[in-house]
Amino acid sequence: MSETLAAPVERFVHPIEAIDPTDTRRFGGKATGLARMARAGIPVPPAFVIGTDAFHAFRADGRRLPRGLDGQIRQAVALLGARIDRVFEGGPADRPLLVSVRSGAQVSMPGMMDTVLNLGLTAASAGAWIAQGAGRGFVVDCWLRFWKMYIEIVLGLDGENFTDALAAARAEAEAGTLALDRLEAAVVGWIEAEGEDAPIDPWQQLERAVAAVFRSWDSPRAKAYRKHHGIADDLGTAVTVQAMVFGNADGNSGAGVAFSRNPNTGEALLYGEYLVGRQGEDIVSGARTPVDLSRAEGHGDLLRALNAHAQKLEEIYGDAVDIEFTVEAGTLYLLQVRPAKRTALAAVRIAAELADEGRLPPARALGLVSADQVKRLLRPVFDDARLQATPPIASAIGSSPGQASGIAVLDADRAAERAAAGEPVILVRPTTSPLDIRGMLAAGGILTAKGGALSHAAVVSRALDKPCVVGCEALAIDLDARRFTIGGQAFAEGDALSIDGTTGAIYGTALPLGLPTQQTRSLGVLLERADALSGAAFWAPARGLGDIAAGSETAGHAVIAVTDIAIAEGHLDALIGAIKGLKDGVAPGESDLARLAETIGAAIFRTAAGRPVHLRLPRVTSERARLRIPGWEELDPRLLLPLGHPAYLRAILHGLSKAAVAAGSAALVLLGGTTDIAEWRAFKAEIASFPALDAGLAIQNAAALEQAPQMIEDGAFLWLDMDELLSSSHGFASERLLPADVLADYVGKGLMAGNPRAVLKPFLARLIEALGGLPRTARQVGIDAAGGSDPALLKQLHGLGFRLFSLPPGQLGVARLVLGQQAARRL
Repeated sequence: MSETLAAPVERFVHPIEAIDPTDTRRFGGKATGLARMARAGIPVPPAFVIGTDAFHAFRADGRRLPRGLDGQIRQAVALLGARIDRVFEGGPADRPLLVSVRSGAQVSMPGMMDTVLNLGLTAASAGAWIAQGAGRGFVVDCWLRFWKMYIEIVLGLDGENFTDALAAARAEAEAGTLALDRLEAAVVGWIEAEGEDAPIDPWQQLERAVAAVFRSWDSPRAKAYRKHHGIADDLGTAVTVQAMVFGNADGNSGAGVAFSRNPNTGEALLYGEYLVGRQGEDIVSGARTPVDLSRAEGHGDLLRALNAHAQKLEEIYGDAVDIEFTVEAGTLYLLQVRPAKRTALAAVRIAAELADEGRLPPARALGLVSADQVKRLLRPVFDDARLQATPPIASAIGSSPGQASGIAVLDADRAAERAAAGEPVILVRPTTSPLDIRGMLAAGGILTAKGGALSHAAVVSRALDKPCVVGCEALAIDLDARRFTIGGQAFAEGDALSIDGTTGAIYGTALPLGLPTQQTRSLGVLLERADALSGAAFWAPARGLGDIAAGSETAGHAVIAVTDIAIAEGHLDALIGAIKGLKDGVAPGESDLARLAETIGAAIFRTAAGRPVHLRLPRVTSERARLRIPGWEELDPRLLLPLGHPAYLRAILHGLSKAAVAAGSAALVLLGGTTDIAEWRAFKAEIASFPALDAGLAIQNAAALEQAPQMIEDGAFLWLDMDELLSSSHGFASERLLPADVLADYVGKGLMAGNPRAVLKPFLARLIEALGGLPRTARQVGIDAAGGSDPALLKQLHGLGFRLFSLPPGQLGVARLVLGQQAARRL
């Protein structure tokens, strides 16, 4: 008779000491952080982790826990108890083992299940604990704190209603006039009256809490967050189960959160909050006012220990860290560590200073800053004149820097709807919770009546890098009437507000926003390191003389379209008239076009103040010319070819040359629209007779790209006009008429295989790659993206060998960072 062997059970549960601390995909950030701390000798309560492989099995099997998991959890819990001499489920002679249950994805995100604390008490074990000397109020608080969390997080019921309903029974239990089994019966009765099952067996509670963590991965809030941040849906979550330590045990206990560096400014000082006699969720909820660790008195030993651990963890992570800690009867335990969430300002400063301190090589330091953070650091600020003339109506805690104006909206869903309609929104709430994440994502800024610098609103706003002001005691909100007051001044939903997340100031009007006037020193240092790694140089285009005066923050040059300056200086009608009035046989210097070109050129060279400039000649075949020139179809057809009307070209060159000589300057003059090397050679010969001018080409079509390698070998300097190349090769309008968001939406509907402004189509990539591989490309070919460019396209072009880029000033910071990061990854 043959014997059938049972299939082996997969190992899902692991002690934190046994896991690979770098495998965050399998074990999540919480468990791997605990593993790193344990290996470094930092005190952590014992814990185990249920890996993401269990989550995937749960998801695949219709949301049922996988076979064998229950037995593995029981073994792991028994080992936890043995290490600290406690027993799960308690008993007459045993100290009860209580555990916390936490979600543990690779990426922390709102919408995942919050922590359940103090799981493991029953009426019997609570009584035994009190009998051994634990304070009755402490034990009852731990027990009901667990039930409130379980009710909210696992059962999805209203925890505040539960607290209110059990308030009298709690008071009697704490006073000893109500037996603990009667209190337990009251809890069960309330839950069953709400239509839910209420298991009092801790093993069942633990099993359901684990399942709740797995279910929370697919909650609407978690899905919305992943979609917003581009986080893969198939990562899944682990579950970390950890022995409890109690910040509410006595007056020598407490809980807090600390950052190794200030998450708002990046300053290298310990930052955080500590609540004496409380558990950690009291800080996150914002319900009580904590002690500021940077100003704490009487906690010297705690601060020294936290500083020492924070410095060690910075060395391990190569980054600023966020620490969750508990003190139980004078003993410090670290419960969690992760790279600190921070503002854009702090991210840049931290990265620069870690490199300055020699803790990180510059290539790794660049990886601590995202393109979005650089973009946000250069975000608009309040108009200074209006700000000085507008007194704030209230002030509170500025918990996430930045400035925002918009209409006040009191509900997260309405905030998302109003923002989707194109309105700037300030979300105004008593406090925020994970339920508000949709509105927080959509809002330009967030204002709350309660909470501290580590409340939910503050922490999530910093992660999103949105301006946030919390703890505004002057704010009173009537949610039903959709009205609120600030310091006695009445507002209705839809009225304008402005907030300053740095100073905490609140203004009762919409203050206009503009571009910042200067960058931080740290950003300048970081971008210089990025340039050193990428080898790239950046020029800025100019739409007016003001742009030329400002120049590029790096190279100090500009690629200047003569037509743009004519428009900016009010010469467009004169330019059109001069072109239409051209006559054969007139000496170049005697035409109106030459005189106008001299006027425009003189203004350019005077403003450039000796810096080299590249000038793009007007093209009457451009899309803009066809729209702006009356009777365009009646123009001399020779003007439609790059070198077809010699009088036109010579008149402009004569005027520009005369202006350059008078200013003691020189210019590279770019001819556009060419398709053949013969045109280049003819243009080079033509320009040789005009002093102070050199010849170059603006490459605007695929035919010219094909000839470009020979042009380079013949000495041509080329600017590849990416907007024109993409428009002409794909047949759609330029970016001026087809904005990036419209094209992105079209691509997002699946109507194109990819965004051509982000990734080159193969035929264009092959032609451009031929240029990037030439030895002299870095000196003779530039990428002209005057209308802006997707960072992905810039990275592709940099990878093909290009090192010179012309970009709008607002995109320079991001471009410098992403190209530096790409170069760093290749080291």
